[in-house]
Amino acid sequence: MPSPKKQTFFKIFLPKSSACRMKIPPAYRKHMKGKNSGAVYLKGPSGYYWRVKLIEESGNLYFIRGWPLFVKDHGIQLGYFLVFKFDGDKTFRVKVFNPTGCEDKAALGAKPSRDNASNPHNPGKELVANVEVEEDASWDRAEKAIVLAREPPSVTLPHFTIQIKAYHISGGGMTVGVPNSFVKVHLFHFVEQKTPIVLQWEDKEWPAAMTHGSTRTYIWGGWRDFVRVSKVQEGDICKFELVEQFVLRVHISRHIKEE
Repeated sequence: MPSPKKQTFFKIFLPKSSACRMKIPPAYRKHMKGKNSGAVYLKGPSGYYWRVKLIEESGNLYFIRGWPLFVKDHGIQLGYFLVFKFDGDKTFRVKVFNPTGCEDKAALGAKPSRDNASNPHNPGKELVANVEVEEDASWDRAEKAIVLAREPPSVTLPHFTIQIKAYHISGGGMTVGVPNSFVKVHLFHFVEQKTPIVLQWEDKEWPAAMTHGSTRTYIWGGWRDFVRVSKVQEGDICKFELVEQFVLRVHISRHIKEE
């Protein structure tokens, strides 16, 4: 007796709701054999794997940690159409279609931009030619080789920038403010009066806190340790990039003092 066909689901990518995490349709849960949390893998069109975290929240399932990197590495943008198929264990196969309605050619060449040694499925930094890609009779080998050699386009993640002032990095109550406009658009569903967050810089992470008041939102706690280790100075520009829910990656543009 043939095994039942594995079911698929689709999502239309909307950055406002899906840039940091993606909701799995509730009706699809019955096809996931009780899988409702923990590490899972997304197998992209290129044959590479991305590890993401699956969580259950208020009865719904979401891809969170690792999902923004999958989006960025595949150049997924507004209006892209994604098709997911669960293999019954820990892997979702993903197909990426652009707004033309065709499979996105650049996604066929996507590779993990951050190596993950703990991912047992990750082919690592092998040549793209060694990656298993499903045959498509409509492409000849020459065209497919050109597509695989292309770099996927970059995706701009939600972010805000702050020019560092003296009061950000000195004194007893070191904090940095988050623009209200950013909070209203990207964090209004999640930020409570005091919310744990993570600050990332280079290969380091700091647990911190975000406090949301009636008139302003600011980061504190781990901010002091971040300042000490990163040696951020007055005049530097810090770009805070929302890479995952409650995870801000900081990019520092150093201020060059005139002699």
